[in-house]
Amino acid sequence: MNLDEPFTPTCSIIQKVSFGLGHVCNDLCAAMWFSYTLFYLNVVLNIKSTTAGTLLMIGQVVDSIATPIAGWAIDRTGDRRAWHFGGTIAVATGFSLLFSIKPGELTTSVLTYYVLSIMLFQVGWAIVQIAHLSLIPEISRSHSHSSDLTAIRYTASVCCSITVYLVTLMVLKTDDNSAIGPNDFYKFKEIALIIVFIGIITSLLFYCGLLGTFEISDYEALLETDDANQLNSNNHEKHFLRQSIIYLVALTYMASRLFIILNLVYIPLYLDERTEIEVVEKEKIRQTIATIPLVVYVASFITSVFLKCRGRNCPDKITYLIGGAVGLMASVWLGSGVSPNSDAELYAIAIFLGVSGSSTMIASLCLTANFVKTNGYGGGQVYSIVTFTDKLISGAVVLLVQNFQCSPKNLCPHYYENVLSYICGIVSLVGIASLVVLEVKIRGNGRLPR
Repeated sequence: MNLDEPFTPTCSIIQKVSFGLGHVCNDLCAAMWFSYTLFYLNVVLNIKSTTAGTLLMIGQVVDSIATPIAGWAIDRTGDRRAWHFGGTIAVATGFSLLFSIKPGELTTSVLTYYVLSIMLFQVGWAIVQIAHLSLIPEISRSHSHSSDLTAIRYTASVCCSITVYLVTLMVLKTDDNSAIGPNDFYKFKEIALIIVFIGIITSLLFYCGLLGTFEISDYEALLETDDANQLNSNNHEKHFLRQSIIYLVALTYMASRLFIILNLVYIPLYLDERTEIEVVEKEKIRQTIATIPLVVYVASFITSVFLKCRGRNCPDKITYLIGGAVGLMASVWLGSGVSPNSDAELYAIAIFLGVSGSSTMIASLCLTANFVKTNGYGGGQVYSIVTFTDKLISGAVVLLVQNFQCSPKNLCPHYYENVLSYICGIVSLVGIASLVVLEVKIRGNGRLPR
């Protein structure tokens, strides 16, 4: 060994495991935010659909605005773990406050309380997300390492969602067979406090595991032979916002994330909608609201583990294409109608949704990490731009869906079924189309896959 050669740090097992724990607090809160917050505001607090949708939209807008600001600040200072710590405190505080009061009536002061709690939560969420994502190109030294970290991150995210649904199933379980309503306020509060506690513990383990990890001011460009997705622009001096590739990569991520979010938000409401047109036991309603989303994430977990071991035989673009096609099939199945009281069909669709979400999310994040590494850009700003669109658009879509809801609801008995089939199907098509355009552009630039 030549002692004069510079030491190149590697991505150790401890770093990989610790990295996977760094987004757990965010993922736990996000799983409940998207899966149950709208349901909680509508059904438990009896807040109107339009008002509940507006609150969710405010959160997404704040998150989208905070994201590029956080990316710029994190790249400017370089201290990603300090930003991560501050963001985690904001997430834990804001999310706990959101589920802490049961207002007698929806006054201006109560709305202000909810808006401020949501803003604190979402600003913290954006900071933690970008600080954590920008660590991928910092501690990895090859596309393989980046793919491993991305798969580990998503696997941890899936485990968080499974944890939330298991906690929800246990806490909501009751012997009186009553429907979920205002009396369940303290149960939802208990769920929120449990997941925040778990998130804080895992964040502490993350800081301990990455203690002493090297910091670098600039990202080391990968060797040309490791540019697995041919995303090297060959013009590193050109600002990344002036390159069309980043917008196509952002579109693939946006489509994947929006598909996952819409399913998280509207599956519980869709299941509740089915009870209005089918004779279903009250206790069964409580179980399916927790178990159907749980099946989605078990399928996601299994898929993410499989993708962790895929190697180069299944490239990121092929993985995304397969995942998008599976998601489109699930949407078509929902649109064609699920047989009354057919739990088997619901669980099969849930598996399809899990496979699709996991495949497209991991593939799009791998594409982003590859773009950062091959072009030597600051990860914070790139990731903030990539994640900006999904936050703003997802909030806008939820707001529109809630505002177009029929009043009274029995005028549109299949409303949420149509949301999950048509809107999610269109989103899958957008993701696939973005991937095709990206591939055409790469081939047009003469960067054919080797």
